[in-house]
Amino acid sequence: MAMHIIKLVVGDGHLNMKKIIIPFLILVTLFITGCYKTEVPSKENSIPFLTFAPNEKNHNIEAYLNYWDIEKGKIVQTDNIVYTSNKPIRYVNNKVEWSVMVAFAKPLSWDGDKYIYLSSYYHEIKNPLNFKIKMFDDPLGAKEIVEKIHREYLYAYSKNMQEQEKNVGPDYLYSKAEYGDFTFRIFDDNGNLIIEKNIKISLYNDIFHGGVSSGEAYLYEEDKKEVKELLLYYDSMDMGHFLICTINLENGTYKWNEVDGIEGCIPNMGRDEIPIIGNKFYVNECVGGIGIVNVDDYYYKTFLSHDDIKKLLSTYFSSPPSELSYTLRGGGGYKDFIILNIYADFGESPPSNNFKRLFMAIDTRTKACVSTLEWNSLRPEIFTVKDRNGKKLSKIVTDKLLRGISKIDDFTGKLYRYAGFWDDGYICFPHINGG
Repeated sequence: MAMHIIKLVVGDGHLNMKKIIIPFLILVTLFITGCYKTEVPSKENSIPFLTFAPNEKNHNIEAYLNYWDIEKGKIVQTDNIVYTSNKPIRYVNNKVEWSVMVAFAKPLSWDGDKYIYLSSYYHEIKNPLNFKIKMFDDPLGAKEIVEKIHREYLYAYSKNMQEQEKNVGPDYLYSKAEYGDFTFRIFDDNGNLIIEKNIKISLYNDIFHGGVSSGEAYLYEEDKKEVKELLLYYDSMDMGHFLICTINLENGTYKWNEVDGIEGCIPNMGRDEIPIIGNKFYVNECVGGIGIVNVDDYYYKTFLSHDDIKKLLSTYFSSPPSELSYTLRGGGGYKDFIILNIYADFGESPPSNNFKRLFMAIDTRTKACVSTLEWNSLRPEIFTVKDRNGKKLSKIVTDKLLRGISKIDDFTGKLYRYAGFWDDGYICFPHINGG
């Protein structure tokens, strides 16, 4: 931006000076404001995400809002700290184990667009921006891992809802209890409680033969006043089954349905690897590929096979990797996009020091890759944004995106060089299904 030099001519009186200086100050202000205006990408063509920056001085985590502009092929940073997280702090060899703090820095649930759910136990709001932020008194996660107490409650979150299971004992991972005691709380878009319903639900019956009673995914359907809960259990032959429990919050009834169309095994999965797009749950498949569970007709089908995903990746690798893996864990979902978390090793004997990490944004309407965010162990100092054909569109310095990550003295010493920040979740995409 060009700087214009303004010449002042001072007259005889104080009034003339005032008339000249005031317009001059206005012009300078406009100049500065124009130069430092924050770029805001289009919501329709960008994917928001959080990056977590360890603050060694304050011993907390700062959550920054960023945008992956898939139309222009670049990363836009807002420099806004939405919230901080200061618990739990764990030390190893007198050094902070940042990976533990990052694990609990994640929101309980957020859609990347309108709302973020946080815990009053370990989150503190700094700049809510345009998000509706709802604070929940949910200390379970931090206490469970750090203090190792037995579970009294299980919580789960989804858009506009919180589910709480009460009186959960140490055998919660596989329950044969006749009933579970659940409370469903529904909120409006402003975070106000509008429905609270206590329901006893059968956990061991002709359809559901015991399992993780709190469920792997939740979807609240406002028009029907119903919650669809996705559950997974394994039978005596170690075969996996998906079930959907439909809970009607108006009359307090529920119904179990088994999901049809599944072939082969079902991997064990947590809520952080089941993104929700529309009325569908997206899940990992055992032998590679991504599947869909449709909550309306209780049917399962493969969304992208392993061969489909390899084809999408073919333009990004000049030679086939010696090892390739991918998962929805550590990815997320936003509007019509799911984000796949990919690892590709090019060494002769994996794991090696020659590998790539990618986030791939996939349009669920077309099954096409729209963009990738790539990190290369041979060039660890940069992230690269590429288009669907593997063409490099822009780059951003790793230390800028992750705000000094190379200087973080983690007790493992591997956060930066070995991309430990990737699997530890320093980059967090929207994820409605949480808790």
